Amino acid sequence: MIRNIYDWDYGRPTNFWELINDTPRKIEELPSKTRNQIRRCFRDCEIRRLENSELVESDGYTVFAEAFKRYKDVSVNIARREDWERSILENDTSEFWGVFTREDSRLIAFAINTVKDKSVGYNTLKAIPSMMNKHYPYFGLLFEMNRHYLEERRFNYVSDGFRSVTEHSNIQPFLEKNFLFRKAYCRMNLQYALWLGLIVKLLYPFRNLIPIKKIRHILNFEEIARGKC
Repeated sequence: MIRNIYDWDYGRPTNFWELINDTPRKIEELPSKTRNQIRRCFRDCEIRRLENSELVESDGYTVFAEAFKRYKDVSVNIARREDWERSILENDTSEFWGVFTREDSRLIAFAINTVKDKSVGYNTLKAIPSMMNKHYPYFGLLFEMNRHYLEERRFNYVSDGFRSVTEHSNIQPFLEKNFLFRKAYCRMNLQYALWLGLIVKLLYPFRNLIPIKKIRHILNFEEIARGKC
């Protein structure tokens, strides 16, 4: 299956988009509640760039595993510690960030970002769920990363990726509400291998009855491509 995306940032609403932020913002421009939670995070935590080895040494796997547990609809199993740590240590193309509590220097959240040309993809954001309403790590982390990439390094935009077919987290509505990300609308179509296209065509009328998540996600993609949702 090949996904073809075109007419990026189309200017009019479509049923597919990339969620981006292309406007540097001061803290005063954000919603009042967001400002309070950013300041709370800055008070309680230190936010900084990391080397990949430091993410491993700071027990990033525990953050990853705890965050994974709260997802409501995933079709893959959690990676084993040794596999996850190996993948981090072998990743020499991404940029890593961490949020550490000032009280005990504990890692409670991290980000893994991909820089491409003049844009940055926020590929991975993980936080320990019990810390999210105590130290608000996402608020401080996202504000500092947005400032770093958009204001300091002057990238064109940062991105949280395209519309999700799994919708296993609420990160995109969170970014729109709290950090004023916007939808860069675009067009999308799908091209299948012949055998897969036949299967999708046969199963599509029964998409809401399919219990297997991976198949259901492909059918969700097809529904979006057809402009049905």
